[in-house]
Amino acid sequence: MTEPDALEYFSGGVPSGEYFRMTLEDLKSISDSDDNDQRGVNRLQELCFIGLISYFEAFCKDHFAALVNIEPTLVTNLKAAGKDVLIDAAHVALYSDKCAHRLGFILANKFDFGTASAVNGLYGALLLTTPFSKDEALQFGGLLRDRHLLVHHGGTFTLAYLEQNRPQYPDLVNHAFFNSRTIARTDVSDAIKFIDGIAQKLLRSSHSALSRYIQEHGLVYSEERAKALGYLGYWGD
Repeated sequence: MTEPDALEYFSGGVPSGEYFRMTLEDLKSISDSDDNDQRGVNRLQELCFIGLISYFEAFCKDHFAALVNIEPTLVTNLKAAGKDVLIDAAHVALYSDKCAHRLGFILANKFDFGTASAVNGLYGALLLTTPFSKDEALQFGGLLRDRHLLVHHGGTFTLAYLEQNRPQYPDLVNHAFFNSRTIARTDVSDAIKFIDGIAQKLLRSSHSALSRYIQEHGLVYSEERAKALGYLGYWGD
């Protein structure tokens, strides 16, 4: 079997961290280009905010997949932690001799990366690393509530949303189904800074954890696979 190129271990052929870094730059550029500083509904900022949360979920999934692609034996950690690691035999046959370095793609699609607890649970099972601290998980939960309100209710307040954010919106009756959660440029900027920090922490911790795993198990990587390991921590440098 021909050794795969280092970039073949990554979704789209680009290191997951670098791709997400470029995505964040694009979102910030789009958000900053908006000269509408008036209060009220701002569709451009809403779209940037929704996109940010969606792209972050994709990043968490793609990086997880790359880790498994590079080191397929990590699947044993997932199984030991009680995660479902069964995959469709038809997909194994489809990839044939390429399955070893594509296993992560197949497996990652089984899992939910949409919440802080889900991300911590999966990365914790894989490499004993948890990207979100308790406070960061709470902050991310707030961003998710805003995202879900925008996507599923057009931003219009629901009773469930207001009850979850009661200190900020004590008047449920007059707010619910009438007023809306508006997204300003500062909201997007703050959210990007927060997500940027979580993403870089995830990259550093997972790269370090996999490096330790390789050393502890006495594994020796080929040249291209070693390059892929180095690309795991790549963030514009």
